[in-house]
Amino acid sequence: MESFKDNTIRGLNEILNNCLHTEEILRNSAKDSINISLKKIFLYYADLNLTYIKKLRTEILRLGGIIVHPSSEKIKCWEEGTDFNDKLKICENSVSDAVNNYKEFSLREDILNEVVPVISQQYFGEKEAQETIKNLRSSELTI
Repeated sequence: MESFKDNTIRGLNEILNNCLHTEEILRNSAKDSINISLKKIFLYYADLNLTYIKKLRTEILRLGGIIVHPSSEKIKCWEEGTDFNDKLKICENSVSDAVNNYKEFSLREDILNEVVPVISQQYFGEKEAQETIKNLRSSELTI
């Protein structure tokens, strides 16, 4: 049976990998965007994910864990010709996955309580990103 510490480290690694994926999707979205406002929004949330990644790595190491690196496979955001709303939906789905991972992890009873404040703070940041991107889908911006 795994300990709370082991479960916590494994869960933090899962969230870390999701953050890496989300950060890359958002950064690639910024690169592909010709709209300056949209580019800034994507970069803001990509940079926010980068701070989450650093904090998650710190927590894993503090707990004596090993950072499990995801595959080095590059993430492709979308195919050539994908329309604006589909691109935003891809971004929204990635951020929604992160929101769900944070929420599920923070509700687990087999993790160390000391990491819940870190996870909760990051959850609310991802929730904000999710709402922002969802609102962009209903706006008149062009990518």
